[in-house]
Amino acid sequence: MPEKHFQTPKIVHPSGARSTLLYILAGLGAALLAWFAYQYGLRQAGFLQGRSATEKATLSERAEELEAELEKQRERAARFERASQIDRLAAEQVREELKALQQERSELTKKVAFLNSLVSGEMTMLQVSKVELSQQDQENAFRFSFLVSKRAKGDERVSGQVRLQVAGKLEGKETMLNPQKIGLDKTMKMGFRHFQKFEGKLQLPDGFVPSELVVVGEPKGKKFKSFEHRTRWKLS
Repeated sequence: MPEKHFQTPKIVHPSGARSTLLYILAGLGAALLAWFAYQYGLRQAGFLQGRSATEKATLSERAEELEAELEKQRERAARFERASQIDRLAAEQVREELKALQQERSELTKKVAFLNSLVSGEMTMLQVSKVELSQQDQENAFRFSFLVSKRAKGDERVSGQVRLQVAGKLEGKETMLNPQKIGLDKTMKMGFRHFQKFEGKLQLPDGFVPSELVVVGEPKGKKFKSFEHRTRWKLS
C-alpha cells in the first residue's frame, strides 16, 4: 500500500502588521504630544509676555517716581545753596557793620577826650586830625595832608617842627622810613594859634609796602608836649 504524504500547513504570524500598527500609533501619539506641547508653549509664552509687560509697566512707574524724587532733591539742594550764600552775605554784612561801629566808637572816644580837655582847660596836648592820602600819577608817589591843632581854647602860639615817617615792610622786614627816604628833605615848621594844615608829596622806594603814616610833632618850649600820631595807610 503506497505511503501517503501529508503536507503540514504553514502558520502565518501577523508580527509585521502589528509592528506597523504600533509604529503608526506611536507616530500619532508623538504628533499629539507635540501638538499639546506647542499649545502649552503658546499659552506659556502669552503668560510670560503678559507678565513681562506688567513688570515693565511697574518698573517704568517706579522709574518715574525716582525721577520725580531726584528732581525734588535737586531743588532742595539748590535752596540750601542759595540759603548758604545768603548766610555768607549776611555774615559779611554784619562784619562790615561791626567794623564801622568800632571805627565810629573810636572817633567818639577821641571827641570825648577832646571835650574833656576843653572842660579841664588843659593846653599841653596837640592833636592830629583829617589825615588824607591819595595816589599820584607817578608810580609810588602820594599826596598827603593833615591838621595839627590844640586840644583846648586859647591864643597861645604853638611853634616847632613836624616830621613825617612811613612804617611798613621792605623785603619782608619791618621798616620805618625817615623823611629823607620818602623825599621830604625840608622840615615842616609849626606856627599856629589854633590849628595848621600840612600837605605835600612823598615818594616811596620800590618794593616798599606801607602800613602806617606816622606824624611826629616836636613843639618848642615846655608848654606843649611832643607827640606821635599813627594812621593806618589808606588811600582816599
